[in-house]
Amino acid sequence: MILTVAPQIENSILSEFYLEQNEPNPFNGKTKIKFCLSSQSKVTVLITNSYGKVIDKLISSVLDAGIYELDFFGDGLTKGTYFCHVVADNDSFSREMELIK
Repeated sequence: MILTVAPQIENSILSEFYLEQNEPNPFNGKTKIKFCLSSQSKVTVLITNSYGKVIDKLISSVLDAGIYELDFFGDGLTKGTYFCHVVADNDSFSREMELIK
């Protein structure tokens, strides 16, 4: 699986931490994961299957405030339901992702 990270800081103040729904969803091979950090945080981004097994750890590092986009490639995975979990310090968000083939 290949990952690209592109932080984009907006001119306005980022007031909240959030995780958007991946796009497209359902996806066939590649999808974008987008999240926002309101302050510098220790961030972990995980992909799990429907049983809670960790499939991939995309990020585990300190990131500055900003908007981040990740390209997630589901090559080699079977079709089905997966979950993206973003943990930033003591906050977390999860979104369901559907992989189709």
